Amino acid sequence: MDEYYQAVQSLPDWLAEPLGRMPPAVAEQIHELRLREGCSLSFTIGGMPCPAAQISGCPHFLRSCVLTPPQMEEIFYSLCGGSVHTHQAELAQGYLTLPGGHRVGVGGQYFVHPQQGVVVQTVRSLNLRVARRKAAALPPELCRALEGHFIGMLLVGEPDSGKTTLLRSAAAFLAGQGRTVTVVDERQEVWPEGGPAGGEALDVIAGLPKGRALQMALRTLSPHVILLDELGGMEEVEQLEQGFYGGVNFVASLHASTLEEAAHRPQVERLTLRRMLRVLVLLEGRQSPGRVKEVRWI
Repeated sequence: MDEYYQAVQSLPDWLAEPLGRMPPAVAEQIHELRLREGCSLSFTIGGMPCPAAQISGCPHFLRSCVLTPPQMEEIFYSLCGGSVHTHQAELAQGYLTLPGGHRVGVGGQYFVHPQQGVVVQTVRSLNLRVARRKAAALPPELCRALEGHFIGMLLVGEPDSGKTTLLRSAAAFLAGQGRTVTVVDERQEVWPEGGPAGGEALDVIAGLPKGRALQMALRTLSPHVILLDELGGMEEVEQLEQGFYGGVNFVASLHASTLEEAAHRPQVERLTLRRMLRVLVLLEGRQSPGRVKEVRWI
């Protein structure tokens, strides 16, 4: 069964049921489901927005549905599993994670509570991203880079271009070489079910902020290589720097449309200044997720 059908089961029954009747040939192409107050449902297929009314075989209810504020509130509550508080740490960063690693971006009115921190006040839009456990073929040039002492590597691409898929394949490749590999999987998107399949000899730290997880990995797991999805703030760069001094290589993904755009990010500038970054890998884009366009040594 395609992961799309699993993802929509977290929605209220009145919405999950018709979504579950989407034709399989269409379901397997859906990357995102966008729900917006006062708007019709929209899907992302092949990297492009596609209104429900334009999808062949889409149930009539979905074609005509326009979501009201009470419905948005019910949908949000259902996605939280009936407990918004349980997801407070994630929601403070604008998202929540569903069973299976599916992620929901949350748009609306936020405010900063003196004791509770960032709190969602009103939800006006939700973007449900379907997490699929797929592998991407690594091109020979990338395999050759991973076989050596590459120090640091960034997988660069726009949203939905398959960076996580490629990172998963790189982890399996490195483990197959006998390297001690640790994957930092904060949002449980690299392996949605909590760990690698197929017996890969990998260590995974999931569910923690990346900076803290990196510190734990370096102190306790003695990795040869660390992989992390979506390089974030300077705290993560500082931890990677500590690993660099200990001879630990890293592979991380980064949101950017071009290698030149990536090079101007403060995190990348610091990595370059410290001579911690040797390889940049650019993905083709959301039209061809997981496919490599360029491998550049710097």
